[in-house]
Amino acid sequence: MSNLLDGNLTNLLTPKEFSHTLIITVGSGFRADDGVGPYIASGLKPSSKFSVLEGGYTPEDIIDDAVQLGPQVIIFIDAADFAGKAGELRLIDAEHIPQSSLSTHSMPLSVISRILQEDTKAVIHFIGIQPKSVEHKEGLSKEVKASADALVKHINERFKDA
Repeated sequence: MSNLLDGNLTNLLTPKEFSHTLIITVGSGFRADDGVGPYIASGLKPSSKFSVLEGGYTPEDIIDDAVQLGPQVIIFIDAADFAGKAGELRLIDAEHIPQSSLSTHSMPLSVISRILQEDTKAVIHFIGIQPKSVEHKEGLSKEVKASADALVKHINERFKDA
């Protein structure tokens, strides 16, 4: 698992004054570690500083809800195979998000993020979590679950209302 307190990831997961952050999680709980997004969404405690939308395997369905929230920052969290160690967290640049949908999502996140950026003018970020398995089964691997739990704890602590 990568250290959540290092560099860009910590800066990203720190609330900015006068801004609202929207976290969009993506994935399917029926595909092992691809369910990390919904798992994270269930553990986050929204506050006045951020909102959470669980996009499941059809994140295009929450575009209108996301736009209505008017976020200044949008963070997508999803399982992503970047050839890292199982459970590793990585901040992924938008240009490295596939232009075609090769996962469980019906519309590529690159397309969804462009629509949201145009409609909200928000700054868009992607956090990928390296899966161990995306087999057709329920439940996260221990590595991915440990990273997800640490990420949830970190976000809840950083964004809690005073």
